[in-house]
Amino acid sequence: MHSGLQLRSDYAHSPEGLSELTKLIRDVFGVDISPLNTLGHDPSVVAFGWWRGGELVANVSLYQRQLWLSGEQVRAYGVQSAAVRPELRGQGLFRDLMHRALDYADARVSLVTLATGTPNLYAPFGFRSVRESVFSGILPLEQRPSKSRRLSLTSKADVTLLLDLFARRVPTSLLAAACDHPALFMLKAVECPEIELIHLFDLDAVVAVKGHDQAPVTLLDVVAPSIPSLEDIAAALGYDGARIDVHLTPDRLGWAPEENVPVDTGCMVRGPYPPEGRPLMLSSMKV
Repeated sequence: MHSGLQLRSDYAHSPEGLSELTKLIRDVFGVDISPLNTLGHDPSVVAFGWWRGGELVANVSLYQRQLWLSGEQVRAYGVQSAAVRPELRGQGLFRDLMHRALDYADARVSLVTLATGTPNLYAPFGFRSVRESVFSGILPLEQRPSKSRRLSLTSKADVTLLLDLFARRVPTSLLAAACDHPALFMLKAVECPEIELIHLFDLDAVVAVKGHDQAPVTLLDVVAPSIPSLEDIAAALGYDGARIDVHLTPDRLGWAPEENVPVDTGCMVRGPYPPEGRPLMLSSMKV
C-alpha cells in the first residue's frame, strides 16, 4: 500500500519497538516517555505502525481503560501516541492506522476515548467532544497538623507505595472516573514537576495536587482504597487556604462545590458515554 514501508503491530512491548516509539513521540511532540522504562509500561497497550526499515515512522496505540460511568463499570479503549513523521504526512498513514486501531477496539468494546488539542483530526472517525468542568468552592477548615509527605518517583520505595495504592484504588467518582494503569499518571507527574504526589499517612491515600501550600490549591487525583472527604484531604495536607479547585467529579468527596466552570480539556469519545451533558471531569493525570 505504501511504497518502502512495512505495516507492523508486534512491537508494543519489545525493546526495539519501545525505543522507536520513544524517538517518534519525542520528535513529534517533545514528550519523553523513556521514564516508563523504569516506572513500568502499561501491558495492555496495542500498537499499529508503519515502519521504514528499522524506523517507526507512523504510530497509533490503544490502551485499556477501566471507567466508572453513571454508576457502572465500563471497559473502554483510549487512543494514544498518534504520530506521523513530518516528511510522510499527507500520504494517508494516520487515517489508515486509525481505522485499523478502531476496528480492533470496536470488536472488543463499545467506547473509545482520547484527549487532543486538534479535535478536527478525529471528528471524521466518529469522535465527538465532551465538555468537562472544574469544580470550585470554599472549604471550611479545622486547623490540624499536616500528616503528609511528598513522594519522589526516583525513589523505589515511593514508587512501590504508589503502585500498591493503585492496585487497591477505588474510583474517585461513581458518575465519571477512571481506574487505569498507573503508567500515564506517573508520566504526567514526571512531565509536570509542578504537580506534587503527596502521601497522606492516616488516610492511606496519595493525592496529586498543584500548589498545596498556597490558595487556591488544585486537586487533580486521589489514589486510595477508600475516598476520603475533601475536608480530610485538605487537613492532612496542612492546607490553610479557603478556596479549592477540584479537577475531578466530586460526588464522593463529601463536598458541594459553589460553581462548576465548563472547560475544554480536549476530551473526545466515540460510543455511548452515559454521563455526557452533566458536569463531570475525568482525571487529567495522563499524557
